[in-house]
Amino acid sequence: MNIKTAIPDAAPLVLSLRSVGYTLESAIADIVDNSITAKATEIYIDVKWSNEFAYISVCDNGYGMNEEDLHQAMKIGSKNPMDSRDRDDLGRFGMGLKTAAFSLCKRLTVGSKLATSAMSVRVWDIDNIMISNRWELFDDSLTLAWQHALNRLSNYKQGTIVVMEKLDRLITENYSNQSISRFWQRIAEMEKHLSMVFHRFLIGAQALHIFINGKRIEPWDPFMRQSLATQEFREEYLECNGGSIRVHGFILPHHSKMSLSEYEEIGGISGWMEQQGFYVYRNKRLIVPGTWFKMLRKNEPGQLARIQLDLTGDMDFEWKIDVKKSSAAPPSVLRESIRRIARTTQEASRKVYFFRGATINQKNKTEDNEAIWEQASIRGRTYFKLNRHYALLKDVCSELPEDSLKKLNVYFSLVEGFAPMNVSLMRPFSNEMNYSEELVNSAMKFYNDLMNVGYSSSEALGKVLQISIYEGLSEVIKGKLKH
Repeated sequence: MNIKTAIPDAAPLVLSLRSVGYTLESAIADIVDNSITAKATEIYIDVKWSNEFAYISVCDNGYGMNEEDLHQAMKIGSKNPMDSRDRDDLGRFGMGLKTAAFSLCKRLTVGSKLATSAMSVRVWDIDNIMISNRWELFDDSLTLAWQHALNRLSNYKQGTIVVMEKLDRLITENYSNQSISRFWQRIAEMEKHLSMVFHRFLIGAQALHIFINGKRIEPWDPFMRQSLATQEFREEYLECNGGSIRVHGFILPHHSKMSLSEYEEIGGISGWMEQQGFYVYRNKRLIVPGTWFKMLRKNEPGQLARIQLDLTGDMDFEWKIDVKKSSAAPPSVLRESIRRIARTTQEASRKVYFFRGATINQKNKTEDNEAIWEQASIRGRTYFKLNRHYALLKDVCSELPEDSLKKLNVYFSLVEGFAPMNVSLMRPFSNEMNYSEELVNSAMKFYNDLMNVGYSSSEALGKVLQISIYEGLSEVIKGKLKH
């Protein structure tokens, strides 16, 4: 059998990439992701349209790249999506920069510099690709738009600038007062989108600063945390394949407790009805702004219900995060837990909606920050776990060496496993065929943690089998250990 290489033709493939489905706002958000991953503290988005030139640039003061790294970053599919990423990396497929830019423009220029080296430049020009049908990158640009945009990067010792010219997918009309007005309306919508998607990065002592044509973007918090009338559920943690998903429900104030401006503002881009539901975040970056995952219908009484759901970067495939980072779907093992939370929150919203601000009696805000125990669930088995984010505990753990911290975490797991309230909550499975693979994986992780801190195999297994949450699974766990 002979192997035949089949290299995709450049021209038809690049035209296909232009139709992945980005909007202006989702494309710019994807490019901003790269700046955040590069640890930028300032990001300037400049949008220009005049008789002389038209372009959009995104400039940051992040780490920057040398020539070799920039060349690799400009390749189509520059990273293997299966490779592990840094914990706070917002990328996955190595496609975002290129596909996002191509969805708007035909010419993409990226310049980047380190604090210790000169700037490197790479250029994709679709018109050139259409002529040559080859993946040809230029290493410089002489266009007026590039020279004008480059002034922004000169303010930084290091950083990266992305410049998009030939904006044929964005500017489809001749230059006129009417077309200019419509153009700037789209930019205003883009600003609202960015203020929502990155709102958690735009607050705090080390807040990221994003500017559009010199104007700083203000964060839009969908949960209205600053209002004393906002009601909160206790945070809940769902275990999934060794990872922990944080879920935090909010019931927004009844409209009678808001000013007209507050009501219009917190309604969001899509309005009160559409903004209800789960807000799915990946590493603090908003992926989906308001969905019931087709489990419940959006309705008028449920419009006050909004639920923060936090994923980590290694959950992309389980949650079916797409290239554009604009959709997600929960894995089957979590659907019942997600549905339960959705129904509970929507019902609480209904009560507040009809009874003009009735209290859902779930938690006190100050109390929640100092809660020692948290409620968690694995495949419908509810139990309590220690709040590992408790301020005093975090301070202690930050001062411990890695080996000691590992032992302490194993001790915490033992405390959780043998806690009296967890013993009273648990009931054995009536049939071991009904066990959850996720639950067994949790037991195996606990077993391995015990082994890593010095327990013998028999001692570790004995401890695991005594834990209430694994009751009824002894034969399954033993069988797993034999393989």
